[in-house]
Amino acid sequence: MPIPWLGGPMSLHAWREYMCMLDDKSQCEYQQGYWRFWSEADHRYAVPTTAFFTACILVFAVGNFFNNFMSRSLAQNRTVRRKTALYRYLSYRSFRIPALNWNSAPLGVLALGAIGTIYFMCMTLAPKPFYWPNTDKVDYGSSPPLATRSGWLSLGCMPFVFATAGKSNFISAVTGVSHEKLQVFHRWISYAFFITALLHTFPFIVYNFKTGTMKESWNTSVFYWTGVVALIAQGWLTFASFGPFRKWSYEFFKFSHFLAALIFMLFLFFHCDYTLSSWDYFIATGILFSLSWLHRQTRVYFEHGINKRATISLSTNGFICVKVPTHSTWAVGQHFFVRFMGLGMHAWTIHPFTACSLPERASVYERTESELVFYIRPQGGFTARLARWAEAYPNGSMRVLIDGPYGGFDMRKLQQSRQQLIIAGGSGAGWIIPVLTAYLRQRQLEPVGEKDAVSTSARVVLATRDLATRQWFEETLHQLLSTFDMDTLPKDIEVELYYTGSSANAEAPKLTGQFLQKLDEPEKALDIAISPRHGSDSDATSSSMDTQQIRHIDARPDLPALVRSEVASASSTDQLGVFVCGPLSMQNDVSQAVAAEQLGIVRSGGKDVYLHMEHFSWA
Repeated sequence: MPIPWLGGPMSLHAWREYMCMLDDKSQCEYQQGYWRFWSEADHRYAVPTTAFFTACILVFAVGNFFNNFMSRSLAQNRTVRRKTALYRYLSYRSFRIPALNWNSAPLGVLALGAIGTIYFMCMTLAPKPFYWPNTDKVDYGSSPPLATRSGWLSLGCMPFVFATAGKSNFISAVTGVSHEKLQVFHRWISYAFFITALLHTFPFIVYNFKTGTMKESWNTSVFYWTGVVALIAQGWLTFASFGPFRKWSYEFFKFSHFLAALIFMLFLFFHCDYTLSSWDYFIATGILFSLSWLHRQTRVYFEHGINKRATISLSTNGFICVKVPTHSTWAVGQHFFVRFMGLGMHAWTIHPFTACSLPERASVYERTESELVFYIRPQGGFTARLARWAEAYPNGSMRVLIDGPYGGFDMRKLQQSRQQLIIAGGSGAGWIIPVLTAYLRQRQLEPVGEKDAVSTSARVVLATRDLATRQWFEETLHQLLSTFDMDTLPKDIEVELYYTGSSANAEAPKLTGQFLQKLDEPEKALDIAISPRHGSDSDATSSSMDTQQIRHIDARPDLPALVRSEVASASSTDQLGVFVCGPLSMQNDVSQAVAAEQLGIVRSGGKDVYLHMEHFSWA
């Protein structure tokens, strides 16, 4: 029996049979041309599109395999270093427009985007004709070739749009590229998905207006109005995902994005109407989405559980401190998605936060409980609501659901970096703590004779325009050292704190803290900062640490000069690791400096400089 909105009895594959209705054999051959044949259009355009994306994934999967299993001696080979440096240059070099506070994707990613653009332009515009040369005597069909091929190109994009959107996805598993870094490909493939959908739509409009059948087609064919509804939903998905719209209201963006995606997939399903192999792409998309969703839910409900309770307080500089006891494990720089169940409507939203602690070390047979710590900068909306809750209930407890961990450092690179340059800006101060924790733990594992030798070094640079954050960082650093039974910084660790705020802020730091001013009710924020009755994760007001070990500089750091000096002092056998978390301008300065050093390594084959950038705000 026919199914509503579908053109006949349901079948997985249909409509491939071909019988030439033209009078001339040459006309039949023309209609069946390789790039024109409607009955094989899915094989000519959709299948190559999936092959194109799959080939790109395989290239990086192979590179990830060799990176994981390459020996240390091979990695230090000059030829290998040159090739690695070239790859890193393409991964680090980007472009910036200061007036828009915008950083481009790295040069290598832009090159991949250019290759994809060339592919879609050639597959869409190179084959001819765009429209059938129909006459009063010869009718090749009512589906313009341009519309046919662009429609199948569009459908071939669909599984990869969803594959790059999921937090748990097979692309990250095989390539080692974390899901937040795949977001740029998610957006770019979505652009190709939408543009080819437009190129599929407009030729039908042109053809029907030219033949005078537009009204009849709209009234009698389900393909037209289902396609229009799907295209409107797809337009919303594409344009409402631009950065300014996401930042304006992230919660509304997420809700509307999922709703529009549901409408889009439903109407696109009816629009395709199991034409040729179109439903194969829905099946592939459904499998990828379902596996990703099920894996995430399994982690949330079975790995972390539903009874996790977080202790929430306000730090002395206005950070929201969230502490969650857990038996889970995570690594440096990894982030979790957290759902706070006690915030009313906000309990329906989930937000990413970087872990600012590391799990306790345990033996193979122990299952030690650790404290997962997040330091959250209060801004508007959800974070302001969370800050007000922490102000109303000092050291209060709230049930949370946790999904993660995701992303993070390449731990092999972190461990191999005997010399480290750690740079952060503003609220990235909390991100420094697990990086230093990992460094100190690795230092403890060294033989006793090597601990006093300068075999490793770490240089920490924190730039902030908030003196309260600078003081908070010093107190937190002192607490970290105390966990290692240290009263002072080891001589192989240098800490430089740059104050970039105004002199007015320096005179009244608690009244002008950059984070406290972000709350919806600044007058309450001032009370939080001044009043000692509110709980804090760091209650110490003074430290026994020798202040001479920490340099205080009232200026902006010259980041390119810092990178150059560290590279100059690095040995040719050890790896220099540069790790940065900060605003876009900071990331740009550091990445450009490290990229410039890679060109020198390409020429000489000496030294090894690795960069990891933690995005300040990627959601």
